[in-house]
Amino acid sequence: MYKDILVPYVNTDSEHAPAAAAIAIADAFQAHVAMLVTVDVPRPMPSDWGAMAYDVYASLHEEARKRAHARAEALRGKFAHATVPVEIRTTEAVSLYPQNAAALQARYADLSVLPTMPKEGADTMFVHDYFHDLLRQSGRPVLVVPRDSKAMLPPKRVVIAWKPTREASRAVADAMPLLRKADTVNVVVIDPVVGEAVHGGEPGADIAVHLARHGLKVEVETRPSMNFSVAYAVLQHARTVGADLVVAGGYGHSRLREAMLGGTTRELLESTHLPVLFSH
Repeated sequence: MYKDILVPYVNTDSEHAPAAAAIAIADAFQAHVAMLVTVDVPRPMPSDWGAMAYDVYASLHEEARKRAHARAEALRGKFAHATVPVEIRTTEAVSLYPQNAAALQARYADLSVLPTMPKEGADTMFVHDYFHDLLRQSGRPVLVVPRDSKAMLPPKRVVIAWKPTREASRAVADAMPLLRKADTVNVVVIDPVVGEAVHGGEPGADIAVHLARHGLKVEVETRPSMNFSVAYAVLQHARTVGADLVVAGGYGHSRLREAMLGGTTRELLESTHLPVLFSH
């Protein structure tokens, strides 16, 4: 059960979607929502005259603090009448980057919620850095929500993008409170490989049995990727079955490999039309 949900403010045009999703989930679980605004303290930069003068640094610090507190006050007004308690929390990132500070705060929550990553624009890497650090450093799941998502939360129909990896297994466990709220859980295995060290003799069967023991109504389907990416195949399947949520493991490969060659996690983060819950 989720009792603490964190929504880091990442300064994009898509902030409404994560906040709305967090409140909807919190309403179902009688949970607390914390919206995190980080004071991004500028780091002293060296110059031809040595380190940044203290009065210059102090002035920039104070400006950053004022911007963050103004943002926090605006959010307090916006969510003053929400259906669940919404805390507006501020923290200062003095020796940390803002996304590192958010990951630290996420360790005290059950779930973090972020917007999806824009395919282009100034916010692309900013959102990706938040997502990467929250997923890899917090030890908690991250729910990403598209800007125009119409999906129901808590979900009625969930697709689990299953692969017998540590990340996917963790995602299933972390998503269990939402899975229990769903009418149907659909396990999809893309390009399954039969064998003792991979999917077993019947791909998807073992995880389906585990979920059924939790009282869930489970369906299992295998799908070929048909020369498309795994992420594309998962999202098309989710669209076909009318899913409200996808559950997936995140970053089975290194960040460098994902950045250079692409990967399922990044493509889901960029291209999903519905919320995706990731765990690492």
